[in-house]
Amino acid sequence: METKYKNIFKPLRIRGVMLKNRIFTGPSGVPKAIVLSSTDYGNISLFDRSRGGAAVVCCPMGYLSAPAGYEEVKYVNGEKTVDRGPFSKYARDITREALSVNKQSGSLVAAQIGPMLPRDKDGMIVSIADGTTIQGYPCRAATKEELKTAIRKCAEEMVKAKNFGFDIGWIHIGHDGLASYFLSKKNTRTDEYGGSLDNRCRFAVELCKAVREAVGPDFPLMTRLGRTWGPVPESWEEDDMVYLIKQLSPYIDVVNASNAGDTYGGTIDKYEANVHANSTVFEPRYYNLEFAARLKREIPGLIVILNGGVGGTGAEAVQYVDDIIAKGYVDGVMMVRQMYADPFWPKKAMEGKEEDIVPCIRCLNCYHISTVHANTQCSVNPRYRRENRVPLKLEKTDDPKKVVVIGGGPAGLKAALTADEKGHKVTLLEKEGRLGGMINVSDHGKYKKDLRSYRDYLLVQISKSNVEVRLNTPATPELIKALNPDVLLVCIGAEVIRPNIPGIENARQVVDSLSEAEQLTGKIAIIGGGTVGSEFALEIAENGKDNDVTIIELGSVISEKENWLYRKAQQQHMNKCQNLHVLLETKCTEIRKDGVVVIDKNGNESLVSADHIFVAVGMRSKKEEAFSFYGITPETNMIGDCLRVGHVLDCTNEAYFVASNL
Repeated sequence: METKYKNIFKPLRIRGVMLKNRIFTGPSGVPKAIVLSSTDYGNISLFDRSRGGAAVVCCPMGYLSAPAGYEEVKYVNGEKTVDRGPFSKYARDITREALSVNKQSGSLVAAQIGPMLPRDKDGMIVSIADGTTIQGYPCRAATKEELKTAIRKCAEEMVKAKNFGFDIGWIHIGHDGLASYFLSKKNTRTDEYGGSLDNRCRFAVELCKAVREAVGPDFPLMTRLGRTWGPVPESWEEDDMVYLIKQLSPYIDVVNASNAGDTYGGTIDKYEANVHANSTVFEPRYYNLEFAARLKREIPGLIVILNGGVGGTGAEAVQYVDDIIAKGYVDGVMMVRQMYADPFWPKKAMEGKEEDIVPCIRCLNCYHISTVHANTQCSVNPRYRRENRVPLKLEKTDDPKKVVVIGGGPAGLKAALTADEKGHKVTLLEKEGRLGGMINVSDHGKYKKDLRSYRDYLLVQISKSNVEVRLNTPATPELIKALNPDVLLVCIGAEVIRPNIPGIENARQVVDSLSEAEQLTGKIAIIGGGTVGSEFALEIAENGKDNDVTIIELGSVISEKENWLYRKAQQQHMNKCQNLHVLLETKCTEIRKDGVVVIDKNGNESLVSADHIFVAVGMRSKKEEAFSFYGITPETNMIGDCLRVGHVLDCTNEAYFVASNL
């Protein structure tokens, strides 16, 4: 078999190993308090990702440990040590099975191991310097002996990984790795590990040198390093990081070019760096490419793997990855979130099935920090973290039913596709002349490109399915009775709210005006600071400095229904726009032709002058209309926004589970 993507699937030799292609699946985990899936192997959805066709699967060893109560106890020179690590006696069976799973489709496995500093006996955290950690906890500076011990133990663990059968060593330096902290302004040490740039690089250099000497010349070593620490004041400069990587290049073979960190601040409201380590829709895809290409130019022989917003669906997305490798900008790519959305991205790309790749929409709901564990799911892949519950492929039913789906939005499309996969005869009714429903708002706007890709993916899958689609067909109880379905799935969505404000006729709905964002000039007032209104406002403000945009929001938070990291990333971009103003806890009492009358939380009334006025105060479920379809067939279900206004995540997951259990 040949593939048209010659560069992505070109072998790559790294010392004593050969990679079958240029794709890495990156490390990412959830604290191991509760294991949701019986197929958890030390990292989220590694069971699927190990089968998806990537050349290298990266496994953070910190998620492989012996169960509580099964610590390995040793006495060295009379001093007691307790070990629950991945190579301790009672963890080895766990590690062996994880290694076996990760290799099950021919991938090589990288063991991620980093230096660790112990806590004091009184519980004080030991870090690089006196003061506070990046999470904000009090700490004291590690002694030079403690630093040497951390380096020695890291090297010893890497030797264990090599001897255990891991193929590549990943020295954990970047993101929240201890060694990168020395480069930051958190480093206030006055000894040889602080002060000058060479001194701040010293710990990482000593670490990589020690690991290289311990594992020998044939074992590949890689690390992840961020070009900066994002927008936080303690960050290093990109030039500093390039200098550090040059110092490390004699000892390491591969650098994963990344950005920022994922534990800065301690609490979510301070996670300014996190949204740069895990990119949202507010950052361009491949946004670390320039940094990666610089490393390739300035450090001959270094293998550079790009991380950050890599992926997408369709031939154009896959071709882009192939091109940046062909042009020598990078040697390969690493994906994490995209591999959650579709772990089989590599295989589908290799086999020319690019249109079947499920695109990551970069919502970050898959990241437990985003949702504070309240709803950690993938918006487009119901199998994410549910491998023991959701099969890769649905088993065909022995009792095919006649299924009618009302509504061609994200819920209706997913329900129809799932029921069709199960083997039912599916008819999809859509009152408009096109499918897509509310996600057709993605037709316009630079921050909706990923959502647009998902919409287009769904439409392609519908075109390849056996679903009978009837456009321009408003559903009525009479029509449904005539169709006589065994199952009725009502997915009619929601409608925009038209608030009862005096002068509402002087305003237009944002959802009907998205195509105007690039042309609007002058003073613009937007009533409603939810996702739709605030994204519209941000785009207008960014399109021209002559625009003056004001959001009027009754609540205390912009984009209140979005997750933490979405809001954090959006706020960072809003803060850059001096022509964007936000009035929180402010009520609109009248809409005039020349502006909006508002009252703030203190009762002060004022006029927000405006040349253009828009409304985006939310959506309302079409419950009453949905209720009218009950009683026609006993098996009737409401799915998606008509049941409860939510997100693509809710539509996808609800539709899948209802339809897959028909």
